[in-house]
Amino acid sequence: MEECASINTAKDLEKWERLVEEQSSLFRLTLTDNQTLRLRVDELERELSVWKLAFKSADDEKCNLQKSMLKLEKNIGSLKDDNPLLLCLIDGDGNIFSQDLLASGHTGGRQAAMLLTKGLTDYMVDVDAGSSGRGQVWLTVYCNKTGLMDTLVNNGICSAAEFEAFVLGFNSASPLFSIVDVGAGKEAADAKIKECLRVFTRFPQTSRVFFGGGHDNGYTSTLSTLENEGLLQKIVLLRGYKILATELQHFDLPHLDIGGVFMTRKLPTSHTHRRSTPPTGVASQEYEKQRMTSKNFPGGTQSPAISTSTQFNRYLDPSLPLNKQTPRPCTFFYLSVCKQGDRCTYGHDYFLTADNFAELRANAKKSPCASVNKNQICPIGDSCPSGHYCPRGAKCTYRKQGGRPPSRALSNSNVSGQTDGTPTPPMSPINFNNLVCISPFVPQGTR
Repeated sequence: MEECASINTAKDLEKWERLVEEQSSLFRLTLTDNQTLRLRVDELERELSVWKLAFKSADDEKCNLQKSMLKLEKNIGSLKDDNPLLLCLIDGDGNIFSQDLLASGHTGGRQAAMLLTKGLTDYMVDVDAGSSGRGQVWLTVYCNKTGLMDTLVNNGICSAAEFEAFVLGFNSASPLFSIVDVGAGKEAADAKIKECLRVFTRFPQTSRVFFGGGHDNGYTSTLSTLENEGLLQKIVLLRGYKILATELQHFDLPHLDIGGVFMTRKLPTSHTHRRSTPPTGVASQEYEKQRMTSKNFPGGTQSPAISTSTQFNRYLDPSLPLNKQTPRPCTFFYLSVCKQGDRCTYGHDYFLTADNFAELRANAKKSPCASVNKNQICPIGDSCPSGHYCPRGAKCTYRKQGGRPPSRALSNSNVSGQTDGTPTPPMSPINFNNLVCISPFVPQGTR
């Protein structure tokens, strides 16, 4: 029995020792895991602190951004409400002002500005009555001034002086109204208008952009860009010609017609009688005075076949002498009377300066007077535009021969720009039977 009890005791002890060893292993494992977890917890706590700090910084930044956004929104709202901009961009080479306005000169320019202002503001009253009263109209017309003026003059719409006065009147109507000369470059006006459309349409204070270029397909790409950006609703088409460019029709833009401001049909760009470039030193006021008034001479004479409304709208080519102009100036018309009237093949519409008249008189004096050439007394006297004295004086070949110039000189007058008596091609044929009245100009000086 004791032996059995001893065996059982040994087994129990072995079992106990095994359990104690397992328990010790479990304790050691638990302790190791606990240490690992503590290290991980410390690491997570440090990360948490970092994230908390980052979150706080982000939250503070968010608050600051919200404050800035509110401030900007308030400023933008102030711009929209207090000073909305009505921008008007007009291609003046296509949207041409009406003849009545252009022919009225300075008054027409101011009236055109007034009609445009009224038309634009009335439109805004209909679409946005709340902001219409506070909006400012900024209007710019871009054009090739010289080319447009030539087209208008050559088509009889207005004179050059009237056009200049119109531009001055328009520009002086408002500080924000201007007609800008872009020069003769190809598509120069288009380039400026396209860039203005791209830039100013994006401005928040721009309430509407009135676009006066519906005649030109070249604006299609710019309008397509604005459409993609969601800005096309700001564009209003300011109609000039009745026919809209084909590629612009699919945009279906709202349009505005202001009656009496623009021409509704295109003008031809060429004309049979183009005026040359004005000579240096010719003032526009002097040109307009001669163009608008009748031919009033000091002597009271006037060409009977020429209307009192004769218009001087052609300049001489400064690079050519008088006898090389096309057509040449009519000697009788400018120095006395031309009985041919409208049938005359020489120019009656040149604007001549005092120097031109002096040259014309000097040239005419080289042709012998019909009466004097027949040894008769000239009924006109010193006022005769033709010569009573030989320009060669004592050196005259015919005088030395005791005779007079051959009769051909009576039908082919030397009226070139030469002053030494050298024969040159004539300016215009002179038939002295046409010379029926006294020249109004001062006769040539003492010889």
